[in-house]
Amino acid sequence: MTRLTLTIAVILSLMLPAVADEAHQALVARWYSGLATADRTTFNDILADDAKVILEDIDAIQTKDEFLGSLDEWKNAVRGATVRHRIASTENGTITVFVCYQFPGNTTYMREIFNFRGAKIIESAQSSVGVACEGF
Repeated sequence: MTRLTLTIAVILSLMLPAVADEAHQALVARWYSGLATADRTTFNDILADDAKVILEDIDAIQTKDEFLGSLDEWKNAVRGATVRHRIASTENGTITVFVCYQFPGNTTYMREIFNFRGAKIIESAQSSVGVACEGF
């Protein structure tokens, strides 16, 4: 019986990181779905209360409330845009994503890194990679 319990414990310990990665990838998918429509409810649900959105290119850090407050402006900016993302890596509770923002007047290629606590995003760090969306 002890051997069976130990075997089950080992199997579960090997499966848990994969389950967490899938849950985190689902949060990232919701993030980009929410960005496409500036959906305040989505971000309120997926961001931890103490979450930070780090905008490296302009050296700014937004709290959850500040980020939610910026969504009205983002809604205007994203009108007519296409947002495509591709997960580049997942490791140790961090997901790195490459994102192509194609606005009517320009294109921006970004790298965005997400960190999680449980089922919430606690940090999103965004930095520009270029103006051409290679790889999409």
